[in-house]
Amino acid sequence: MVFMGGMRIGHNKKLMFFKDKNFFYFLLIVLFTFEVSSQESNKITYDQAYFKQFNITNAADAIKRIPGVENLSSGNSSQNFEPGGNNKKRGFGSSGTQILINGERQSSKSNNIIKTLERINAQSLIKIEVIRGSEAGLDVRSDGIIINIIVDNSSSKGSGTWSTALGFLTSDSSNWRGTGSWATKIKKTDIVIGIERVGDLDSRTYNEFTVDKAQSLLYYRLRETIEYQTNNKISLDLSSKINDKNIIRINSLIWFDGKENSPQIQEYFSPSDVKNISFYKKVNWDRKENNDGWEFGGDWEYQFNKKNSFKLRIVLTEDNEDQNDISFLDDTINSYINSAETNIRKENERIIRLSFNRLLGNSSSLEYGIESAYNKLERTFNLVYFDSNSEETNAGLLNTSGEVEEDRYEGFLSYNFPISKKIRAELALNYEWSEISQSGDVTLSREFKYWKPRIDLKWDYKKNRQIRLNIERNVGQINFDDFISSFDQFEETIRAGNPDLEPETTWKLKLEHEWRLPNDGGVITLKGSARKIDGPVDRLPIDGFAGIGNLGSGERTKATIDGSIRINKILKGGVFRFMGYLQSTEVNDPVTNTKRDFSWYKRWQTMIGIRQDIPGGKYSWGMTYRYQSQFNIYDPYLWGRFAEEPKIGFVFTAKINPKLNLNLMAKNILGTNLGFGRKLIYNGFKSNNDLLIQENFDVNEHSFFKIELEGTF
Repeated sequence: MVFMGGMRIGHNKKLMFFKDKNFFYFLLIVLFTFEVSSQESNKITYDQAYFKQFNITNAADAIKRIPGVENLSSGNSSQNFEPGGNNKKRGFGSSGTQILINGERQSSKSNNIIKTLERINAQSLIKIEVIRGSEAGLDVRSDGIIINIIVDNSSSKGSGTWSTALGFLTSDSSNWRGTGSWATKIKKTDIVIGIERVGDLDSRTYNEFTVDKAQSLLYYRLRETIEYQTNNKISLDLSSKINDKNIIRINSLIWFDGKENSPQIQEYFSPSDVKNISFYKKVNWDRKENNDGWEFGGDWEYQFNKKNSFKLRIVLTEDNEDQNDISFLDDTINSYINSAETNIRKENERIIRLSFNRLLGNSSSLEYGIESAYNKLERTFNLVYFDSNSEETNAGLLNTSGEVEEDRYEGFLSYNFPISKKIRAELALNYEWSEISQSGDVTLSREFKYWKPRIDLKWDYKKNRQIRLNIERNVGQINFDDFISSFDQFEETIRAGNPDLEPETTWKLKLEHEWRLPNDGGVITLKGSARKIDGPVDRLPIDGFAGIGNLGSGERTKATIDGSIRINKILKGGVFRFMGYLQSTEVNDPVTNTKRDFSWYKRWQTMIGIRQDIPGGKYSWGMTYRYQSQFNIYDPYLWGRFAEEPKIGFVFTAKINPKLNLNLMAKNILGTNLGFGRKLIYNGFKSNNDLLIQENFDVNEHSFFKIELEGTF
């Protein structure tokens, strides 16, 4: 057992609270123990009069003023650091973003919905509807809440939004971003044009102490990196009501990005921290990355009559990436190229979805149809090493070049209906057939067939409380990059490609209980879920290296509390936000053949925050505090544990005039470390039980500040 910074870093220890899953059963009991009074409505409306008190600028700003939906304002674009993680959904599907515009979802997968809302001028906003649970005739399925933003597009005068911002780190690095949009109407066609230039910064320092099995210091390593990234986008959205029966919508996007690590420096010192010729070395890692692509999405809706309609959706995307990494080694005697890596990839997706919707009476609906999706990845990877004499040596990796293709077809049927005045249900059944083929260094073709049922129940058992139950089977999206070998330059590790990778499948049970406080005083939601996962994706041995593959089976249980409460009696115009979850995961390790948790999964996380719109509508501010548990990393040849330090963020907005805002934002304002941890690296796979070295490290993260002007015209 090792103690670091007052934190216990035990290996493979589990709290009995998790092991017995008592927290999940405890939640089911708690769901029925609280009672508050509230309004009775499954559709809660916030109109212009409500938002007038806040002097909002755009539709994205409006969402932040509605208790219980603030978590949607991130745009559903969180990063996924899990092994084999892929944020892409399978095809288009019926369950997408929980935000609709005039009852419709975007026919897009790359367009961030929050960025779209930022282009909607507050003057065009009529109202926002909060829909609790599933409802008949909706354009999206959700087992939680759905936000429907009603916008008036009747004006032909035109309106626009703009913003410009400067972000900078305490490390003296800075970058600029800017956005602009114009919305107008030409006859029956609504047009929105948007441009965006985003400049992101990331700067970190890594301090690592490496010891041998006897805990004797071998060397000290200092790593410093500054990452600059620019992201440029141009979008065009069209919506045209041709007549009472035909509506056509188009969403298009092009992007061209640049990313540069300039530079990353690694310095190795002797135990005495003296730069002696026999030991000291310095590595400069230079990465240049170019990325461009486009997306075209559109839908055609035809209304046969008041109760029958069909919708045809098309989504076409292409993404191109060209990455070059070069490492320069300085051993105080010679300076030469240590390694060179090239990674060229092209990814395509083509989706066609045809659906029919039939209203049955006043409160039931039937949806059925078919979807076809085609995905393709073309990738070439090459890694070579150089010695001091410039002699080139190939890394000897297998499966470094090839194409991966997936043809997928899915038929779907869903029925939404009331069981009683207080209970509504949705029953759905999907059948999926797919073929995955690989060519190039590896030639392989496989077929997959899945039944995917779903049951959603919504029960308004009291006027103030709603229970939502969801049972379904999901199929995960494979990250095609895991089929082809790669090299992690930062960790200096090889990742073997796995042509036998399969989608993981999950049976999920989810239970939610929502309270709405009186007089729109806030929302408190408790959630509990249990998942049985077949073939969870994680790291395992492949051809003598570590790679991404499927483990046998796993389990995941999770309990969450999420709340947003108005605190006007304590702080006029204030809202108190809190969120926390507790979870347990379990899978069998393929190397040690023992039970462990999933890699990268945190056992708990918490967030508390406060936001105040100061009466008068000219000023607002907010602060958040986030903290989370340590998490483990499992590789065939190593075990690691990492813990992040608490973080505090701050935002402030001042309305200079009705059309101009000044925004200030700060991340990690206390300058705390990103985190710390340790790695146990073995001489071969862990099953050999031969510990080679131990790395103890901490990661310093700089504070980030941003000043922004945003306005409308």
